[in-house]
Amino acid sequence: MGALDAVLDEARALEGRGDVAGAVQVLERAPEAVKARGLWRYARGAMALRQGDLAGAQAHLEGAVEAEPEVPEYRSNLGSLWLERARRGEVGAAARALEVLEGAMRWGPTLPDVAANYAVALLLAGRAEHALKACDDALALDGKHLGARFNRAAALSALDRLGEAQAALEAVLVDYPGHPAASAHLAKLLEKRARA
Repeated sequence: MGALDAVLDEARALEGRGDVAGAVQVLERAPEAVKARGLWRYARGAMALRQGDLAGAQAHLEGAVEAEPEVPEYRSNLGSLWLERARRGEVGAAARALEVLEGAMRWGPTLPDVAANYAVALLLAGRAEHALKACDDALALDGKHLGARFNRAAALSALDRLGEAQAALEAVLVDYPGHPAASAHLAKLLEKRARA
């Protein structure tokens, strides 16, 4: 096992036990040659994002993309960071998220998270039809992917296909009973349908 693998395994084990701070310390103690790798930067950026350190996460994730620009998942996490900034009301963040996630999609991602994140950026840009396609692309990779299923319901709702959106949310709740976001969105959707 290489030095990078050993560092990442130890950090994952600590994070799995809920010790994010300990996982960060393990990553920070890695040799400089390991820290220069895109995967280390990706892992460190993901940890910073979990800790709510958006500036630190951005620096690490941009470093991961710079080190290995052909890895769509690195761009996807950077896009997630920009989506979080958009949720917090930062001007221009939604447009930046869309730009980064379009770049991720060009590299042919193999994990559904990339397309699911892209769908959110498309929804924020008012491109619901394209968001629906991105969700379908994610679900082609993993038919049970929670984010893609939830985002698909949001896209259907934005397209005013309320019956389909309701069915999609109900299906999510079958697999994830009591899921807070799905439950809240279903309640809003039912109110909207009652008013229609």
